[in-house]
Amino acid sequence: MDFDSVQKERPSLQMLFDDLFHPNPNINRQACMEMILYWPKESIPRLILNLKEKDIAIRRKSIKALAFFGDAALNPVIENFFATNDPTVQISCLKTLVKIAAFEQYSLLSSSLEELIHLCLKNEDSQMILVTVCLLRQLGQTGLPILIQASKDKNILLAKAAVTALGEFNELSARNCLRELLENESTDELIKESIVDSLSIYGKD
Repeated sequence: MDFDSVQKERPSLQMLFDDLFHPNPNINRQACMEMILYWPKESIPRLILNLKEKDIAIRRKSIKALAFFGDAALNPVIENFFATNDPTVQISCLKTLVKIAAFEQYSLLSSSLEELIHLCLKNEDSQMILVTVCLLRQLGQTGLPILIQASKDKNILLAKAAVTALGEFNELSARNCLRELLENESTDELIKESIVDSLSIYGKD
């Protein structure tokens, strides 16, 4: 097949974005694959712009599409998070990172991703905290030390979410952390209830 014929078969970027928002999820997926194949550099910035759209369906499909790009979308999404003060955009960036982490395996956190995580854990927005804990859970062993630290935080919502996430780890360090918190008299009763649930549900009593 010659170059000209390949070019003729190449779908336009606009066509692929139209397909991305088609009601059929299979067409959406195919559009994502073709974005990666034909328009990788052009697609990511446009998808990131969609994270500020008011239409939640557009945001959700753009998040899923960005996740297909995996590590290639990681830094652009992180940069977009820091470039805005819009909570909706920041939450969308976090949700994208959660999905990317589900595809990729990170043995180390980049300095920018670690900075983002710590910043979000200090935020007062409950959704931001919960999505960040979900991100740490998806990061697995890499996120485990931060989850252990978060389980001891004074913020009850954060500590409770971290404890629940730790209960999903079949790791000695996670179990030891939960037991230490359970035996600590200063641990809030709500946190202790979550610890008991985590230990019993996952057979770690």
